[in-house]
Amino acid sequence: MQLAEQAAAGDFEAFRNIVHRYSNAMLSAAFSILGDYHEAQDAVQEAFAKSYSRLHTLKSKERLGSWLYTITHRTSLDMMKRRRTPLPLDEALAPSSDQVHSWLEHHELQEAVWAAMQCLEEKSRSAVALYYVSDWPMKEIGQFLNLSLSAVESRIRRARETLKRQLAGDFESYFRSCCLGSPFEERVSQYVLKRMGHFYIPAVNKERTMDWFAAHFQLARTPQGNLELGTGQQLYVLECANHTPPAQPLLSFAVYDAAACWSQLNASGVVTEPITQDEWLGSCFIFYDPDGNKYSAMAPG
Repeated sequence: MQLAEQAAAGDFEAFRNIVHRYSNAMLSAAFSILGDYHEAQDAVQEAFAKSYSRLHTLKSKERLGSWLYTITHRTSLDMMKRRRTPLPLDEALAPSSDQVHSWLEHHELQEAVWAAMQCLEEKSRSAVALYYVSDWPMKEIGQFLNLSLSAVESRIRRARETLKRQLAGDFESYFRSCCLGSPFEERVSQYVLKRMGHFYIPAVNKERTMDWFAAHFQLARTPQGNLELGTGQQLYVLECANHTPPAQPLLSFAVYDAAACWSQLNASGVVTEPITQDEWLGSCFIFYDPDGNKYSAMAPG
């Protein structure tokens, strides 16, 4: 598979496409073991982090889906073993009072769905969950679960019949409400880069941000499509649909002359704050990129 090969070669955008492609499939597999969609999301996030660091070990790239299923399965089992005894409902973290009623309804429906799914074997639980949370055809579901097409069709048919007999409510809408989208892919991408110790910047428009850094800081692009810092490390720019700039600076840049750098950025239209003097840091100032992300520049005294 081309995506797997590109991701293994260091193309993080290819890895993000893998996350987008397989998130719901892996969520279904994790839920079939854990029975809780919040825990299942944590398991999927951890499974993606493991897979990113191990992609180079995947010999047959066309088996990417079944390989991800195996990692998700093992990660979910490990989480199951470490799971703490649940707190009583009145001691658990609960939503705000005006959301309690809807939260309880969703919680009760999840409990009912999970209880009904206990009648099914694990791969049947994965198959029926995947059937509802993704738009995958039966053939692809079979490839992911390492099952034949006929086995997938019969498992999903029996599972649906079982759930319809045991659940009076609309369980199909429950499954579909758990479908993951772009926010989860962005969360996973940031989590993986943090785990790997990489620097990254969230941006609404990746190309604009890349060009901005190239113009003002002469940062070159690496063969993998990232920015190369003066230290030799790569700076990843993650395109996000919605972005709220954090309050703290994302990066700090060491400069030789703070006043000259400030004047140059200011003359180029970059939003800056006044230069300040710090006993330990020397001359420093804050500046912002086109997305409002904050950075600091420091010239030791």
